[in-house]
Amino acid sequence: MLTREDANSESALLSEWLVDDRGPVRRGRPVCVVETSKASVEIEAPADGTIVHLVPEGVEVDLGSAIAVVAESEDEVAAAVTRAEQQQPAAPADEGPRNVTRAAARLAAEHGIDVDEIDKTGFVTAEDVEALIRARAGDAPDPLLAGISIDGVTLPALFDLDLGAGVLEEEFLASLRADPAAFGALSSDEKCARLRDAGARIGEGVVLGEGTVVVAPRIVLDDGASIGDGGSVVCHEVFALGELSSFGSGLRLSCRRAFVGTGLWCGADVRIGGGGSRDPWATFVAGDSVFIGDEAFVNVCRPVILGAETFVTMRSMLVTHNVGHSLLEGFENRFAGIVLEDRAQVGLGAVIYAGCRIGRDAIVTSNSYVVADVPAGMLAAGVPARVAGPAVRPLRRPRQVELARRMLHELHELLELRGVEVGPLETEPVRRFELTGPEGPGRVVFAETLRDGGVTAGEGETVVLTLELAGEPPEGCAVLDLLERGAHGEGGVLLDSVREFCRKRGIRFQPGPWRYRGGLV
Repeated sequence: MLTREDANSESALLSEWLVDDRGPVRRGRPVCVVETSKASVEIEAPADGTIVHLVPEGVEVDLGSAIAVVAESEDEVAAAVTRAEQQQPAAPADEGPRNVTRAAARLAAEHGIDVDEIDKTGFVTAEDVEALIRARAGDAPDPLLAGISIDGVTLPALFDLDLGAGVLEEEFLASLRADPAAFGALSSDEKCARLRDAGARIGEGVVLGEGTVVVAPRIVLDDGASIGDGGSVVCHEVFALGELSSFGSGLRLSCRRAFVGTGLWCGADVRIGGGGSRDPWATFVAGDSVFIGDEAFVNVCRPVILGAETFVTMRSMLVTHNVGHSLLEGFENRFAGIVLEDRAQVGLGAVIYAGCRIGRDAIVTSNSYVVADVPAGMLAAGVPARVAGPAVRPLRRPRQVELARRMLHELHELLELRGVEVGPLETEPVRRFELTGPEGPGRVVFAETLRDGGVTAGEGETVVLTLELAGEPPEGCAVLDLLERGAHGEGGVLLDSVREFCRKRGIRFQPGPWRYRGGLV
C-alpha cells in the first residue's frame, strides 16, 4: 500500500518497478519508484516473499491504494494474481513521454494553460504549473535563485542590494587575490580601513579576526558584523553580511554570491561552498536571526536559501548535488537547490539532500537523512526521513500561564546560583522578585495580561513579562510580550539578561537585530 508516510502527497505516479512481477523480494529492499509532486521516492518491501504487481508502471494512484501484494505461499500468490487481474487499471495510453498529475491538470485547466508549454522531462506537477503562472504574471522567481520559489521565505534586506554598493577598485581587488595572506596578517582595524578606502561598504564596529580574509568584487559588512579568527571568504561576485551577524572561527565560505541578513550566529569550523562553488547558480542566502552550528557543511553548487529564524545545527549537512558513477549507466546524478522556509529547524548531524524543501516551522530530527520535502509544521525523522506528526502542539492559555510562571521561577533560581542577590519570589499582587544586591535595584515581574495601571515602575530597572499587552507599556518599564515576541521600552543590563534568558527558550524578540553582550545570566 502506498501511504502518505511514503509519498507525502495526495497521489503519486508509479514510475518504475525495480523487481519483476511474481519475483522474489526481501523485506526492506526497494521494489519500486514513485514520483510525487515534490520528489522521487523508493518504496521498500514490507516482508519477504513473492511480489505480485497490482498497478503497472506509468499509472497515477491515490495514497492508500494497494500497488502490490507480497505473498508468502503459493496459495497467496494465486489469490494475488486473481486480484490483480480483477483490479488491474488500464495501462496509460501512449501519448508520448508526458505525465501530468491530476492536481497539475486541474490547475492548468483553471488557468487555461497547455501543459505542453512546460519544458520538463518526466512528471509535470502543480508546482511546475504554478511557476509558469508566476512567470506569465511577471512574478517569476529571482534569476539569482535559479527559479526556486521563495514562498514561505523572508529574504534578507541585503538580497536587494544596490548593484553599485561595495564595489572594490580593480587594482585593490587584484592585489587581494594575488596575496590574501598579506591582507589577513593586518589588524582588524587596518583591514576594515583598507577595504573601506577601496570602495567596500564597511559599517561601524566591524571585526575581522586574526588571519581572516574576505575577497569579493563587491563587499558589504554592516554595523557590528564580525568574522572570527582564521576565516576565509571568497565570493566571485558579492559578499554581503548584515548588521550584528557573526561567523565563528575557522569559517570557509566560497560561492559566487552570499547574502546574509541581520543577527545571524554561526559557530566554529563551518564550511559553506564545496564542489561547484564557482557554478553560475552558486548562491547562499540566509535571512535574519539564522543559527548555524559548529562544523556544519553547506554545499552551494545550486542555491541554498535559509529563511528567517532557521536553525542548521551542529555537524548537519545541506548537499545540493551528489557524486557518483555515470548517469548513463543508470546512477542518480542530481543537482538541485535547498530551501528552509522561515523558522524551520534541522537537527544535529542531519543531512538534507538536493532538491528538498523544509516547510515553515517544520523540524528535522537529529541524524535524519531527508530526501523529500517536509511539509510546514511537521516533524520528520529517520533514514530516509518520514513525517512522524506535527512539530508543534497548540497550548491552551492555562498551560501558557503555567509555563510563563515556571520561567520566572527558573530565572530567579538561575540568578541566585550565579551569585546575584535577589529577594524572595512573591506572588501577590503579581509574581515578581527584586534584585537586592550590587546589581540592583531592579525587579522582574510577570503579569498574564498587562493593562493600564497593572504594574508601576520602581527604582532602577523594571522588566515585565506578559502574555498579553493591552494598551501602552507602563511608563518607566521595559515590557517583553512573550506571545507576540515584542520588546517595548528601554532598559539596561537587567533587560538584556532577561531577554537572553528568553532567547535560550526559543523566544526571540523584535525589534532586532540584537546581541547579548554579557550580563547577569
